[in-house]
Amino acid sequence: MHLEVGKTIGDYQIVALLGRGGMGRVFKVRNVISDRVEAMKSLLAYADSEPELAERFIREIKVLARLEHPNIISFRTAFRADNELLMIMEHVEGSSLDRKLAVKRVELWRAVHYTCQVLDALSHAHRSGVLHRDVKPSNILISAGDQVKLSDFGIASLTEDPGLTMTGKALGTLFYMSPEQMKAEPLDVTSDIYSVGVTLYEMVTGRVPFKGDSYYQILKAHLESKPIPPIDLVPDAPAELSMIIEKALEKKTSDRFQSADEFRAALLALNIPKTETDDLPTATVAIPGYSPGHKTPGRGSKSWDPAILETARKSLAVYIGPMARVIVGRASNQAQSVQELYQILSSEIASLHDREKFLRSAPH
Repeated sequence: MHLEVGKTIGDYQIVALLGRGGMGRVFKVRNVISDRVEAMKSLLAYADSEPELAERFIREIKVLARLEHPNIISFRTAFRADNELLMIMEHVEGSSLDRKLAVKRVELWRAVHYTCQVLDALSHAHRSGVLHRDVKPSNILISAGDQVKLSDFGIASLTEDPGLTMTGKALGTLFYMSPEQMKAEPLDVTSDIYSVGVTLYEMVTGRVPFKGDSYYQILKAHLESKPIPPIDLVPDAPAELSMIIEKALEKKTSDRFQSADEFRAALLALNIPKTETDDLPTATVAIPGYSPGHKTPGRGSKSWDPAILETARKSLAVYIGPMARVIVGRASNQAQSVQELYQILSSEIASLHDREKFLRSAPH
């Protein structure tokens, strides 16, 4: 069937071509009965001879049909016309995140705002037994009201039916794939966490964490290299935000956030103020009221510099969430120095790796 602007397929008139991907095209369509504008996805012509692609499209339809969330593009219906399978979805008026990033990096508060919405969507998907497996800026749609819509579940897997993962074949987009995904190993929710971490890294710094001139170089970097800490590229970014991103990008799945909710809670604890623009900074950030060798008053004192306690709270919240505020308040009544404060707080972190990383973040 030849799909073109102006043609009517069933009850849908094609208004415009929105995009073209590796396996299909997406059109803007209008329902001729209700007048509602939707998006229609179809397989490319050659996909008819590729059973794997047709199976993937049917899988996407089934996955999207089971998900209902304000940050996931909504499934409307699917039907066949002239032996072609078509899917009708919610049409999002706005732009994809990759198009925004092609112009400039987004403000820090907005990067966190977008990421929290993506994580909220993934939390729902994961609870529904769905791994996205292809989180990246081009699959994150942003409406005019800054509402995120996670899209393209074309290679998503159902945890009870992981058949799309084929031995020796990696599925996903290279710059955003987790190390275990590149090795075509079994995946869990932490693989999506890694991809969100890459996306947040790009929003904050304006670049992906790993680049290369070949597939092998990029793959090797994801498997073996540590990314440059975001704060080294954007010195005025909060240190806690940099730590959160680094945690999401850990090579070992057990060292990452273990759920989308945990990742989101750490970001929400930052309270980054809204600004209209964030230009790339040129100077490092000093902690107000702190200088090397600075000692805080003795036990029981209430004269701690609030900035020091707030920095400690945000750093700890990366690992334990909102309870950090209560724990920092309690520890501040016991510690005699910044170093002792961080030692006390580190005992609340279960992972030895995370505990050591938290201690290294203490001001010196």
